[in-house]
Amino acid sequence: MNSLLIGELAPEQPSFEPTKNKALTDEFRELRATVERMGLMKANHLFFLVYLLHILLLDVAAWLTLWIFGTSLVPFILCAVLLSTVQAQAGWLQHDFGHLSVFGTSTWNHLLHHFVIGHLKGAPASWWNHMHFQHHAKPNCFRKDPDINMHPLFFALGKVLPVELGREKKKHMPYNHQH
Repeated sequence: MNSLLIGELAPEQPSFEPTKNKALTDEFRELRATVERMGLMKANHLFFLVYLLHILLLDVAAWLTLWIFGTSLVPFILCAVLLSTVQAQAGWLQHDFGHLSVFGTSTWNHLLHHFVIGHLKGAPASWWNHMHFQHHAKPNCFRKDPDINMHPLFFALGKVLPVELGREKKKHMPYNHQH
């Protein structure tokens, strides 16, 4: 996010973080410099290639299972497990491409994002971007974050949380229940 860094406030300027601990900030800056120096912030392109190839291989294995063994119960269940694994793995792979975090240029990230989400998952990349931008704008806010917007029907988080939020008239999920 270096491109968004405008600068730091002078020490005598008012700050929105009056309790900002300079020693802690310096330690985090040193940690970040160490992590960057070790190259831990650079994506391993070979990893993502193998990741994509394993997804494609599992996809082909699922369809070959049905083609060779037919649609009886055992091949059907095996195919369902393989395709479920493919969809979950493709979901996380498209997430990395969607965040533009694999390649140094956004063009390659967009291209592979469109391929993985469009061809392997069957969804438009524009839909994912729209929903994911809303998620990052208001994470865990009921009726604003699409990731938890299915609250009344699915994933109501047990009987405790909805009652607790209703009594306290909260619109934000308490972070102590996030896990």
